[in-house]
Amino acid sequence: MGSPASTPQEIAREAVRLLAARRLPPTPENFQAAYHEVAGTRPLQPFPLAQLRQIAQALPERTPAQVRFKALFNKAVARHSWDDLEKLLVQHLGTAPAATAPDGGASPTPAAAVPACAAAQPASPSDAAGEAPIAPEIAEQAARVVDVALPLVAADDARLREMGEELVRYLRLPQHHAATLKRMLADYAWRLSFGVDEQLGVRQALLGLLKQVFEHIDAISPDNPWLRQQMQALVQAAEPPLSQRRLEDLQARLKDVIVKQAEAREQTLRAQELMRQTLATFLERLAQTTVSTGQYHAKFEACAQALERAESLADMAPVVQEAIQTARAFAADTQRVVDELTDLRDRADRAEAEVQRLRRELDQMAELVTHDLLTGVLNRKGLQSALDRETRRAERTGTRVCIALLDVDDFKRLNDTLGHLAGDAALKHLADVARRSLRPQDTIGRYGGEEFIIVLPDTTPEEACGVVQRLQRDLSAHLFLQGEQQVLITFSAGVTELRRDEPVEAAIARADAAMYKAKRAGKNRVMQG
Repeated sequence: MGSPASTPQEIAREAVRLLAARRLPPTPENFQAAYHEVAGTRPLQPFPLAQLRQIAQALPERTPAQVRFKALFNKAVARHSWDDLEKLLVQHLGTAPAATAPDGGASPTPAAAVPACAAAQPASPSDAAGEAPIAPEIAEQAARVVDVALPLVAADDARLREMGEELVRYLRLPQHHAATLKRMLADYAWRLSFGVDEQLGVRQALLGLLKQVFEHIDAISPDNPWLRQQMQALVQAAEPPLSQRRLEDLQARLKDVIVKQAEAREQTLRAQELMRQTLATFLERLAQTTVSTGQYHAKFEACAQALERAESLADMAPVVQEAIQTARAFAADTQRVVDELTDLRDRADRAEAEVQRLRRELDQMAELVTHDLLTGVLNRKGLQSALDRETRRAERTGTRVCIALLDVDDFKRLNDTLGHLAGDAALKHLADVARRSLRPQDTIGRYGGEEFIIVLPDTTPEEACGVVQRLQRDLSAHLFLQGEQQVLITFSAGVTELRRDEPVEAAIARADAAMYKAKRAGKNRVMQG
């Protein structure tokens, strides 16, 4: 079957493959047998908790000895301990009152009878198992670990939640049976492996769906550069590893995009509707003008014919008067149409100006983006927000905040040798490695050019130096690939602690000075300032 499996997940996968190879149905019994075969362990028989509790309820309580026996029996059942039950039954049978003989005498007590004082004391689980007892503080810490993780890993698995709650209750008992605890932990770990795999699958599916939505919005908006930039930045921000801080930031940025896009759409629709109304009114007025012009033309033609037939000035006077009135009416209608069209033109100009203003505003919104479009990490604006947020949190909780200023070593030579596109790719490579290497609570942003700042909350300067040095080692282990050429990227860094009531700029200047000390000391180093 290949190399032996070591983790519960690997054992479970090998068990599934074994069932498939043997063409056995994946029933619980078959899977359990295959699992123990792969793991090299013996199947543990399930503890009949419900049946033993029924037996305990039926036990008599008429004498002090019976009351004591029932209490010890319930205690052994609560511990899931076969050893305790066996020892209790042996002690009880060895010290039970002698049976009455047929002649009224007492049957002789067996020579191997256990003294009564032994039955009066509960058996020690550690003595029964021959192992040292578990320290109470360790058991409580283990119970806390299981209890805290239950809402996350057992959200959709009722059986896993029941097993976890039962394990927590057992860990918080005064004493534990080592074999029982080992079995309960093994069962819980086996069930937990499936729950964790399912949660990871759900998480990856949700991230994939979110990325697909972002890419779809990007694809249907080719004529909106601002929106496309936002969508590309959101795709990068949704890449794992994720943390609560990154998700909160992603949510805020997506909300800004949605609100701004809704406003832009509403204003664009209003402008388009105004343009449609303007064009419709213009065409209507033009048609009306054409009709009225034809009517006036007919009237003028009738007047001309009447003038041709006139034989005296008396005949001409009413015709001329009618022609004058027709001309005045034509002029009034023409002026009204001109005024209406002029108003429509002004409204169209205002609508066009509104569309242009909206486009300029969308272009300007790119300056308000909190993430650097090249590397996907925070830009200066985003860094400022992160620093403000962490300093306020540190003031509330009384913790410490450090910052590290990084500068890529020999970046100008890299640009001159490989080109500016390779330089941009190198900065993106550094940001990608940093996202994988840094702790979930840490935040990195591009400060400018080839400089980056890392915000390290709840961290001492010594711990901050360790975090940055780990990033240096990870960067050395993951070489930058340009074409077929592997390039080692290094950086020098200065680390300092943010002091209370100190401007952030002063701390950055102190970190910058420490960074230059690191460069003078030979580069690829970390100095405190």
